[in-house]
Amino acid sequence: MQPLVRAAAFAALLAALGALGKTPRAKAPEPAKAPSPVAPGVAASCGPRTLPEGDVCIPLPPPGRAPQPDGREELPEDTTTAAERSTLVPRRPERPVAVAAYRFPLTAEAAPSVLAGLDRPFDLSLEAGDVSPGPGAVLLDASSGDAVVSLSLEGQEGPAEVAFVGDMLGATVVTAHLVRDGGRLRQLLLVHGNLDRPSERAVVGAPLEAGDEIGFVGDSAFRGRPGLYLEARQLREGTSLGGLDAARLRQDIVSVPIDVRNALPLR
Repeated sequence: MQPLVRAAAFAALLAALGALGKTPRAKAPEPAKAPSPVAPGVAASCGPRTLPEGDVCIPLPPPGRAPQPDGREELPEDTTTAAERSTLVPRRPERPVAVAAYRFPLTAEAAPSVLAGLDRPFDLSLEAGDVSPGPGAVLLDASSGDAVVSLSLEGQEGPAEVAFVGDMLGATVVTAHLVRDGGRLRQLLLVHGNLDRPSERAVVGAPLEAGDEIGFVGDSAFRGRPGLYLEARQLREGTSLGGLDAARLRQDIVSVPIDVRNALPLR
């Protein structure tokens, strides 16, 4: 064979071998997927606090509630007191819980029983008109005509002063007390309401010593239920009684309600 012919044949053989190396391999067939054991997914269109169930959205019960078989919701037991549900300054841990530990602005030696307030709901089902009891107020059991007297509060400095006399919670007398608390002087108010009438001693601006009569028990706020309404409030910092409209004393912008046990003197 001529050299040129042998070279051509060799080149053709190399080209054929190169073509065989570039031929793509056939893909193996993919195995068929097993059917999913779960239900087909639903579109993500369920709102907050819902779960998909088939093609619908099931609402979740509110926190703390459990659905009942008949579809009603079981409400959790309300174990909070009126004080805990309110915005008042709560009783300090070191102050006794028992009412009998405190002196109240009544002349009776025995501690009065609480008709409403503290841990008792302030719902007397009585004709109260527009009276709005404060969150830390109490209604103390007393007889019509019983004398209501001024108190010297825990940490008080100097005499108290009559800050208001008039119609607020029925016939009402408010006394102001300068109290040292944690190294600071604060001004506390005691609101004496549901009175029959104020005493002659109750004149705005008049100083009061402990035991001075300021009024007499009645039922001017809670008709048919004589008793002493008592509420304690702390004037906000920067607030002065001088020039203040007395009708605003119980407004939150002026004073903050506090648990009366933080202010009353111990027996």
